[in-house]
Amino acid sequence: MAKNVKVKERKLGREKAYGLYHEDGLIEIDPRIPAQDYLRVLIHEYMHHYFPEWTEEKVDESSTDLSEFLWKNSYRKIIQ
Repeated sequence: MAKNVKVKERKLGREKAYGLYHEDGLIEIDPRIPAQDYLRVLIHEYMHHYFPEWTEEKVDESSTDLSEFLWKNSYRKIIQ
């Protein structure tokens, strides 16, 4: 399922969002957000793809829990 997902960084100020998920598997994420929020939003939008039947509340709660766990265990994005 993951191979159908593409991540694109784009400023999302007009949309008033940190991230967006499109049903074709495109995740858009604002590159200007702080690193910990970036992780949470990336997980959040991917969960919309992987679990389309989940409510927004369940996606939000689960993505927050998972991102906090990963962050506390030293996950960091390396910018190359």
